[in-house]
Amino acid sequence: MDTFVGHASIAGFFLFLLLIYCVHIQLRRRKYMQIASELGAEYQSQGLFKTGKITAAGDHRKYTIENKDGARGSGIWTIIELRCDNKGIPLYIHGHFFKNFPNWKYAFTLGNRTERVFIANITLQNAGVPLEEKYKIEVQSLFQEFALLDAQVFKKGNITIGKETIRFTVHGILKKLDVIRQIVSILTGIAERIESSPIA
Repeated sequence: MDTFVGHASIAGFFLFLLLIYCVHIQLRRRKYMQIASELGAEYQSQGLFKTGKITAAGDHRKYTIENKDGARGSGIWTIIELRCDNKGIPLYIHGHFFKNFPNWKYAFTLGNRTERVFIANITLQNAGVPLEEKYKIEVQSLFQEFALLDAQVFKKGNITIGKETIRFTVHGILKKLDVIRQIVSILTGIAERIESSPIA
């Protein structure tokens, strides 16, 4: 009898935790529906146990906002992605780049990188490599205006500029409408500058 009561107590505890998790997810879904409505955007459900995705067109530029699980159990990340036709080099800018702007240790492009593993040299293709000096003035100019805005959230995330998109990724779930609007506005400005003056 004691064993049955013990098992029932454990099952009840886990059921209670599951209920709390479900309520939490539903509140997050409702918040994202509200944000989508405020942005004049469309909310897309991704299932009962996911926050969902916001899709919109701001300043005639499509963008999406969604949450994804990070690699190797690193938690949930918010990803804001805009269309960007980049004819120049790809860029990866870590948030620390803006803390002591420009901190070049945190600005990369893609290329081949050779690393020594034991007694052999291995070449990694499409790996992050530090920016060459010839690109630094253009990259600093690209982000100068936005660095002066003191957008604290950019110091906590990463910006990736590929061939077709510009993406901002930050740990956690963004729920503040004014912060989301600021990020979309800044990314739109960066995309416009990249398209008019690609870094090449």
